[in-house]
Amino acid sequence: MKTSYFKFTDIFYKLLMTKLMITRHQIMGKLLNVSIWSFCTLVIFGHVMPSMGVPGNFALIQFAGVLGSAGLFENYGNIATIIMDIAGERSIGYYLTLPLRPWVVLLSTTCAYAAVGIFLALAMVLLGKIILFSSLSLMSIAWGKLFTIIVLGNLFYGLMAIAIAGHVGEVSKIGNVWSRFVFPMWFFGGFQFSWYAIHKASEICSYAVLANPITYIMEGVRIAVLGQEGHLPWVVCLGALTTAIVLCWFLAYNRMQKRLDFV
Repeated sequence: MKTSYFKFTDIFYKLLMTKLMITRHQIMGKLLNVSIWSFCTLVIFGHVMPSMGVPGNFALIQFAGVLGSAGLFENYGNIATIIMDIAGERSIGYYLTLPLRPWVVLLSTTCAYAAVGIFLALAMVLLGKIILFSSLSLMSIAWGKLFTIIVLGNLFYGLMAIAIAGHVGEVSKIGNVWSRFVFPMWFFGGFQFSWYAIHKASEICSYAVLANPITYIMEGVRIAVLGQEGHLPWVVCLGALTTAIVLCWFLAYNRMQKRLDFV
């Protein structure tokens, strides 16, 4: 049993490092992409919108939204990569021909996607401090909670990318990914509002968005940045997000199993 465990960890580690080594040549480009979007968002909501009557603390709400969204936008590109890979080189199919469990391949892919998303999200903290300056106090951030929710959030995003890619399957349908999956989940996931804010506006909508895992990511990040008041309970966010990760794992595995026909 002990030998089997060490064999699994060794294979998993090698697969993970292989995927990260491939990604390292693209990391600066990925960082630039996220930085441009984050810069535009934070400048507008941190310096322009307050002059139009928007409350000054709304910039911090957007800052938290940026941290919670960085991995999602990164994995939107991964969805297209997986779909094109399945239709073309099928490198993921090669990994599945190796003498190891298919779930090891999917887990290493998920963790590689998550690692990049975590790096990008944490990098946006520095950018946010530069742009918002005195409006953002790094000392007030609950770093343990922030790191926890970013790790869990990006694990979910990685699994979501695999699940959606397995569901869509065809290159001709890549255009559907943003409009049918990513944008609705992100926009109604609390990027620009807290759960209590939408609850005041519409109770029906507020209960509906509780089915969206991104809601708990955004709420969790805001708790870490702004504090617990005015947000869903921290424990609820952790529990719901962990449940979503487990469910998404089974969905991703099932979709890829049907798409690639592995045992």
